[in-house]
Amino acid sequence: MPFCSFFSLRNLTRPLSLRSRISCLALIFLTAACSAPYHSSNQVYDKKTATALFSQGFDYVTEYYIDEIDVSRLALAGLDNLSTIDPDVEILDSGNALTVSYDGVPLSRYSYPDDLNSRSWALLTASAIESVKQQSPDFQQATGEQIYLAVFDGVVGELDRFSRYSAPEQATNNRDSRNGFGGLGIRYVKEEQGAHIISVMENTPAESVGLKAGDIIIAVNHSDIRKLSEDSITHLLKGPENSRVSLTVLRKETESAVKQQQLIFEVTRKRIVIQTITYIPHDNIAYIQISGFNKSTTTSLRSKVRKAQKEMGKDLKGYILDLRNNGGGLLSEAISAADLFIPNGTIVSTRGRHPDSHQYNDAHSTDFAQGLPVIVLVNAYSASSSEILAAALQDSERAIVIGSNSFGKGTVQKVFELPNRSEIAITWARFHAPSGYAIQGRGIIPDICTTNSSVKTVDDVIAQLKSGTLPISSETRTVSLLPEDEDALEKLKAICPQSAQPSELEEDVAEMLLMTPALLSLAKGELEHGKTREIADESVEESAQLPETIQ
Repeated sequence: MPFCSFFSLRNLTRPLSLRSRISCLALIFLTAACSAPYHSSNQVYDKKTATALFSQGFDYVTEYYIDEIDVSRLALAGLDNLSTIDPDVEILDSGNALTVSYDGVPLSRYSYPDDLNSRSWALLTASAIESVKQQSPDFQQATGEQIYLAVFDGVVGELDRFSRYSAPEQATNNRDSRNGFGGLGIRYVKEEQGAHIISVMENTPAESVGLKAGDIIIAVNHSDIRKLSEDSITHLLKGPENSRVSLTVLRKETESAVKQQQLIFEVTRKRIVIQTITYIPHDNIAYIQISGFNKSTTTSLRSKVRKAQKEMGKDLKGYILDLRNNGGGLLSEAISAADLFIPNGTIVSTRGRHPDSHQYNDAHSTDFAQGLPVIVLVNAYSASSSEILAAALQDSERAIVIGSNSFGKGTVQKVFELPNRSEIAITWARFHAPSGYAIQGRGIIPDICTTNSSVKTVDDVIAQLKSGTLPISSETRTVSLLPEDEDALEKLKAICPQSAQPSELEEDVAEMLLMTPALLSLAKGELEHGKTREIADESVEESAQLPETIQ
């Protein structure tokens, strides 16, 4: 049974802290997102196809990778990785030629091309594989995709850890996550009775026909699915946009009822873009969790900000953007999300070896949040695009960042589709915060650190704000260090040790600041500590009345 299936609908309605509520939603989201099937293609290895595929892949890497790399190195690494299919295969490099051996017996010898032409090296690679196939039973049984995967895994192994190759069906899943897919708009878990719907997304076909959380799908197009795997069910539910699917569903007549009625829904699939925004209003504060960045993130974020403004009006005190455990996503969406809050100035710059990688992105719209304060929460798993958003808001003095040092994934990957519908993602640039420092290897240093041994409670944070120990100075946070200076980077990161576990303390501190203007001003460095002690003390009494957890 899937890991998140222990969350019953009844459990989801119990009073939970903000962190617990968000964690439940995030876990369900991940189960839905990971449920798409992956099957190896049965395509037979073909030398001509392989040559074209390797050639294009080699071209992309040598042209766009952030560091200059020799195509011969890529080809040899790919060939060397063939031993993952059959360990008896050995590639011997003699400097100007390679020998292919099987079980210690030489099979063929190939002289190296005279130039660094990708097609020449691709042909050499495909020819060497052809000779292996004549002797190796494992290669004779392997599909073309399995062989391509072995080669490209060897290729990307020569690059940095963020470059990757995705086989065709996994690549399709990646594209679905970024751009959307033909579907219904439900999140479900596989149970013995069928596909138990955990939630129905807003403005989706499932919602329009009346499907509800708690419904259990037992048949798709009148075919029983109860004995199928989660992957197989997902494959049946997804399909071309505007195509129709019939669902047979079990539904309890009432929440407490034992008896279930059987219903049939006819649903027309539409493009579904996975929702990455969760909005929870509480005490005139808008809590917004951003779990990732896909094509709908900024649009959804704008919608939730507008909703908060409409619901709370002049009583709205500010926004908490929760980026904890947000591993990133589309760079363009992180930039446009930052643009919702920053009226002017730089959002991010990127720099690499390829001329097109040198880009500077500036804010060019009005502050959609209308100047209300913004708090950003980060932790050790806030990475990539989430770090871009956090750094942009922090450096522009538009937000206060609370939490621990973030992941430090400061590189940009360019994704290319290959002829077999696979993808190769190549690191082609590093991004820099508006103040100029490179995020790679260092991450974002919060204004208010909640992971130091001296910080255990909200009162500890208040005391450090009043004494001037917090916030961490911008001079410290934005100091420029070379990525290769590991000792200096480790000392900087030790200022606010990383924590992967979201903490209620971070939420409590954020709420305290938004509810207490004088302390918020101290956190922004707007007031002199000695002159504001009396005001801050009065504000602390107000904040002390806040609940420990948000229900």
